Amino acid sequence: MKTICSRRLKEVCRNKYAKRFGIAVWIGILADWVLGIPVIFFPQAVLNLLGFRPTVDPVWTAFAGLLVVLLSLFYIPGALNPYRYRFNAWLAVFARPPGVIFFFLLNPGYYPAFGILDGVLFMIQYPLLLLAMRETPRESRIYESPETLAPQVKVGDRSALWLKRAIWIGIIQDWVLGIPTIFAPEKVLSMVGQRQTLDPVWTSFAALLLVLLGLFYAPGANQPYRYRANAWLAVFARPPGVIFFLFIWPAFYALFAAIDAFMFLIQIPFLILTMQLIPERRLHDDDVFEYRGNTFRNVKEAAFEGEYNELPYHLGLGVTNLLQFINDSSRNMFDRRDIRPHYNKLIHANGVCYAGTWKIDRDSPYTGYFANGSEGLLIARASVAGPFIKAGASRAFGIAGKIFPTMDPDEWVWPATFVTVSRLSGYRKKHVLDIEMSNYASVGLNPGAILINRVLFRAMDTRPGYRQLYPISTLGLKRCDRVVTPDLMSLMVQAGTPRVDAKDFRDEIRLRHYPNNQLVFDILVRNFDEPDWIRLGSLTFTDDVVSEGSDKRLHFWIPRDLPNLPKLV
Repeated sequence: MKTICSRRLKEVCRNKYAKRFGIAVWIGILADWVLGIPVIFFPQAVLNLLGFRPTVDPVWTAFAGLLVVLLSLFYIPGALNPYRYRFNAWLAVFARPPGVIFFFLLNPGYYPAFGILDGVLFMIQYPLLLLAMRETPRESRIYESPETLAPQVKVGDRSALWLKRAIWIGIIQDWVLGIPTIFAPEKVLSMVGQRQTLDPVWTSFAALLLVLLGLFYAPGANQPYRYRANAWLAVFARPPGVIFFLFIWPAFYALFAAIDAFMFLIQIPFLILTMQLIPERRLHDDDVFEYRGNTFRNVKEAAFEGEYNELPYHLGLGVTNLLQFINDSSRNMFDRRDIRPHYNKLIHANGVCYAGTWKIDRDSPYTGYFANGSEGLLIARASVAGPFIKAGASRAFGIAGKIFPTMDPDEWVWPATFVTVSRLSGYRKKHVLDIEMSNYASVGLNPGAILINRVLFRAMDTRPGYRQLYPISTLGLKRCDRVVTPDLMSLMVQAGTPRVDAKDFRDEIRLRHYPNNQLVFDILVRNFDEPDWIRLGSLTFTDDVVSEGSDKRLHFWIPRDLPNLPKLV
């Protein structure tokens, strides 16, 4: 699998060829807009400016310009996410050859430049799409689920069915009028009692575009949840026709405006009802408060599932998923689950998953799994916060873990979670193993880190950078047992551990590079008023993976702040 980036729009996973394909499609979209938008209002002037044959019937030229713009809107989903909107991606490419055929074979000698433009775009886009589709990223399979009904749909609700029928009525109507008009525009207009065209080539071209639009409506009619953009656009492509024939070019073809208005009025109610029931997998995520523990084996199997053939790159937080990030951050304080349905990690998007053991081998005043002799199985994930994952960039490195109070992988228990991370603005260190991390990380001067931790997180918690340790100090205790928790915990790689040079931090910290295929970190603790760290034990990683399960399903609870009581003097 090639390099993949993951972003919400909504959750695209694209290799480098998909990215190049998107750029090529956007070039075609911009070309269509640059030509099409002014043609809607000034068809004659645009043709004169380009030195092309003048139009004899500006209304049909203008209408063709409108349809070119509408058609290009359907290219956008395929350009942004060719795996989810696969149909759009292929049609965006194969909508070009009909233009070539039209201007070179059906109506030669009129506007060959338009045929050349479509041909060039096809020759650029087609090979890039083939390369992009050679191997579909694993994450894109969530869009191929056979499940097309929302789980919360009431029994007997047929909104989606009626939306499909309403869109297909519009498609069939467009094709019944459009297909014969491509070849015999005068006869069709005469048959429906409309004003004769003065320039049949533009009428035929508008009909061709209308037929192509119908093809783009079809995915939204067949699968309105997967192809939501197509469903929305299929409905809202109707009002522009009403505006065009009633206001921009009135008194020519009011019948076409009436048809579009009728289609819109019967489609929009079903569209609204249907889209209130979007069946994203996140809507299966309805058991936040139902956590009852887990086994080490269950969590490991889910976290290690879907190992990547090559390292992916998940983009994480962006402008389009900021609201999702705020919601997820709030949910994390209550959601104790170890494994969630498929979701995007927006801050720590890229990481390595480990399995191993937690062991305390020193006496301490602390309780639970900070007490001497505590030993348990461990699932952990090492990651960087933010988009910069390669050596030379400013990276904030951290390890989150789940301690299972047992050495039996099949025993059902309540694990304890911890989160440690370095300064959130990051360090420009060559090796992430040299980066210090704790459960109370500083922020630094990075504006993004300041905004997230000092503004957004502050609205949710009293000490937003402080990750609680009481899940560990209470692990294994009985009700009413005495609890003593250290204020701070740090993880430091064991002295003598070799350093590995690698651009990607995930290559650096794979276990195969280290003695005995293990990484060992010392567990250090102290209180706020103590200057020195005290070593209590170690955590040892013995198995690792870079996987979809780790990146997209493994979850760590971040409990809400419980400020420590002031110490008695």
